[in-house]
Amino acid sequence: MRFRAALVLGWLALAGGALADARSEAVARLQARYEATRTMRASFHQRVESPTLAAPLESRGTVLFERPNHMRWDYAPPDEQLIVGDGKTLWIYQPDLKQAIRTPLREAFEAQTPLTFLAGLGQVERDFDTTLEREDDRHWVLRLVPKGDAHLGTLVLVVRKSDAGLAEARITDPVGTTTSLTFSDEARNVEIPPDRFRFEPPPGVDVVGPPTY
Repeated sequence: MRFRAALVLGWLALAGGALADARSEAVARLQARYEATRTMRASFHQRVESPTLAAPLESRGTVLFERPNHMRWDYAPPDEQLIVGDGKTLWIYQPDLKQAIRTPLREAFEAQTPLTFLAGLGQVERDFDTTLEREDDRHWVLRLVPKGDAHLGTLVLVVRKSDAGLAEARITDPVGTTTSLTFSDEARNVEIPPDRFRFEPPPGVDVVGPPTY
């Protein structure tokens, strides 16, 4: 069916304006919630899909965040792993390998990578080109592409309209691996003991890191 050109152009203008307004509202509310969140505690479910994997990898655990730049991811058995960011250093401890990887936090999360926002180091409008992929009565779905270099990967955020919280985050890296994270039992602005963001390698654990660190 063909519509008259004027009607089509008019509809597109209205739709484009509505999408722009919805995108602006979603980004503003997401950033406002982010700025108002000092700490967060939640459970997470992670699913990794990759062209190099025969089947998706799934894991669960708990996560702690404290602004600025502190985080802790505890992965439950059978794939036990601990990731700790203490504000300066990122530790990845793998008990089964008796190995701890150590790297400067800001090298692990370069200024414009998709993980930057989730790590508490970035801002939506400053660091990403953001588009509204779709919305329904309950959610906005935002796609974030790092400004200046789309080859760094993308971040898709499913944002609840009710409270601007994250229902899901999907990170796709340049080689096509997608990591999906869903959160539950979320608690914001709760007290978290400072030692939860510190890590000391257990005796007998090999520490791997940059030679000049």
